[in-house]
Amino acid sequence: MEDRFGKYLRLFGTIFFLIIGFIVSIILVLLAIRLFFGLLSYISWVSYLYMTFIILVPAALFIPAYIVYMKRTAAHPNKPVRWISYVIFSVAIAVWASFLVLDMITFFRYAYPAIGMYRSYDMIFLAANVGCFFLVGVMQAFTTEKEKDWMERSR
Repeated sequence: MEDRFGKYLRLFGTIFFLIIGFIVSIILVLLAIRLFFGLLSYISWVSYLYMTFIILVPAALFIPAYIVYMKRTAAHPNKPVRWISYVIFSVAIAVWASFLVLDMITFFRYAYPAIGMYRSYDMIFLAANVGCFFLVGVMQAFTTEKEKDWMERSR
């Protein structure tokens, strides 16, 4: 009987201290973020580092996604769709690279603090990139042979 009580007591303690530790870690992360953003107004190089990071985020998300998608396109069975996909991906990667270079030039020349001044954050450009992903995905899905469902696989 005492062994079961000890197990339950240890389980309760583990769960209790896990919750307390989670709350304390959230508080520490929020305090660290507040400290970091408080330092932005006092240390100029941190704000430059932060803005450089913010400018790099869209390109760091989209360029690797295009590269991964391009590698998966190599196994696509339909040759014309594969070449159309390669052209779209190559153009998109080239445009992203040029916009990234132009945004960095703009940042180091003018140091605008608002992201609206940079080409990478243009809403039409971002929507067009997401549209390209869906367009190529739908195009490749329609030209791939039908996948067997679980009933056909078991026969």
